[in-house]
Amino acid sequence: MKILLISYSDAVGGAFIAAKRLLDAMLATGVDAKMGVVEKRTNSEAVFELPKNKNFEQQNAKRNKKNMLQTTNPILHSINKLSKIDVNYINQSDFDIVNLHWIAASTISIEDIAKIKKPIVWTMHDSWLFCGAEHYPNVLENDNRFEQGYFKNNFPASSSGIDICRQTWERKRKAWKKCNFNFISPSNYEAQCLNKSMLFKGKIATVIPNAHPANFKPMLLQARNTFKKILGIPLDKRIIGFGAAHVISNGKSVKGELLLLNALKKLKNKKKYFAVVFGASDNKFSQMLPITSFSAGKILDINLLCAIYNLLDVFVCPSTIENLPNVCLEAMFCGVPVAAFKTGGIPDIVEHKKNGYLAKSFIVNDLVKGLEFCLANQKELSKNSLEKAKSNYFSEKEIVRKYLEVYKET
Repeated sequence: MKILLISYSDAVGGAFIAAKRLLDAMLATGVDAKMGVVEKRTNSEAVFELPKNKNFEQQNAKRNKKNMLQTTNPILHSINKLSKIDVNYINQSDFDIVNLHWIAASTISIEDIAKIKKPIVWTMHDSWLFCGAEHYPNVLENDNRFEQGYFKNNFPASSSGIDICRQTWERKRKAWKKCNFNFISPSNYEAQCLNKSMLFKGKIATVIPNAHPANFKPMLLQARNTFKKILGIPLDKRIIGFGAAHVISNGKSVKGELLLLNALKKLKNKKKYFAVVFGASDNKFSQMLPITSFSAGKILDINLLCAIYNLLDVFVCPSTIENLPNVCLEAMFCGVPVAAFKTGGIPDIVEHKKNGYLAKSFIVNDLVKGLEFCLANQKELSKNSLEKAKSNYFSEKEIVRKYLEVYKET
């Protein structure tokens, strides 16, 4: 059985990294798999750029981009009206199964997905599959159009302009009416949303977590302290870690940067704490932090990223919506307790007061309690995190086995 994984890219974004890690896990267990992408960013021989749609640039230039949707939902929107890749290549290839991953941003148009003649397994890295154009519903406004259907009478009052979410949802409904997808969800949350959605009501997704390389593991105390000294991070302070802080101007950013800032402002005796920020970050974020900090920037080297996690006493994830965030998994594998809001697929990773703390959704004061709880109970929470990471559920071999079962059933 020859497998083609399709993803917009193979690095940088969380969904792309998850897809590439799955590919690596498959290759390590002898599965005949390759990944086709629009933009290749790694040097993996198993990743290749898919043949381009020669007409894309010309077709894209003709699109009318005026009067588009204006919404308070800051999450990415993708209409996928055009394809950057040539879908004919897929149909003419010798792959037995096509496993779609994150294919928005015009990787493949909604209509061209329906033209794929190979059996399709779709791994949901966000909610775009069953929503309209948005990649997640706007949880801050209790948006549930994906359950109701997208109609004129439930167009959000906070939105204006062309209802591209409704238009995109209608195109999906029409194009995929006769499609027989098999679904995989990294989290129970996305699986439940798919089952409740108007597009795929009653459909069951197989829940399989994202794969993670063995590099993520705890370091010895001496090695951690040596690395702290190299980076100029104090040994006598409690280290709070956070990843991705690049949307400071929007209080409704799904990554929750302003929620985190407000939480840190409420910490007592701020001189006890030090922050380590990594991933895409706005300089303004570091300037606004009420505690001293170190910004590591984007980290592509896995060993270095693992070392950064090992500097932390607690990792905080203030996101308003997530599927199965790599950052929380990586922290858990390194034995770092996680404080986060109880939202999306985060409860699949963080068990309240066992290996971290699940704060009431978007209550800043409770997130502060979570940080304090994790720091006060770090040793026990760290032990429980490592026990969970070592469970068979998160085993790479088990993840690949479950994927192969789905492929065989497709």
